[in-house]
Amino acid sequence: MMRISMTHAAVAAVMLFSAVASAFTIKPGDKVPSADLHFGFPPIFVDTAEYLADRNVPGYLEAEDALKEAGVDEVLVYCVNDAAVMKGWALDQKTEGTIVTMMGDPHCEFTKACGMEMTHPGPPSVGIIGRCKRWAMYVEKNIVKHVAVAEGEDDPAGDDDPTVTLAPGMLEAVKSVVV
Repeated sequence: MMRISMTHAAVAAVMLFSAVASAFTIKPGDKVPSADLHFGFPPIFVDTAEYLADRNVPGYLEAEDALKEAGVDEVLVYCVNDAAVMKGWALDQKTEGTIVTMMGDPHCEFTKACGMEMTHPGPPSVGIIGRCKRWAMYVEKNIVKHVAVAEGEDDPAGDDDPTVTLAPGMLEAVKSVVV
């Protein structure tokens, strides 16, 4: 069974994972405390929000049947935002009753533990501090099988080309791992 979400126990495990993990970047073969598929990205409510909103969460919703067919039970989408923001975004994206679960990482703990904090000097220079890179990972039985990061030297948020983290790219990665 493959999952892309977290239960309350898993959230506690992530907090424990965050507390014991030193700064590193998660990679295939690493063990995580729970969940099978994660998808994280910078806050969506920015200038490119409409463009990216049409490609991120909706893409995973549209690919729900194909993801299930590939063995994915749930997709966990998270941002460095609080639960209220994520709940509002879930309502806006109509994720209730789907395989997509929206979660917040308000203190950037999970993001930092995975080595996915956006550290490029550009965002902090305009007041954007402690944000997540645009990334996705496929986890099976708590073992990371695939990690994709969409970022460029002059595009720390991965806005210009997020394709490796979008549903089609991750679906391809899942299928290649589940051989």
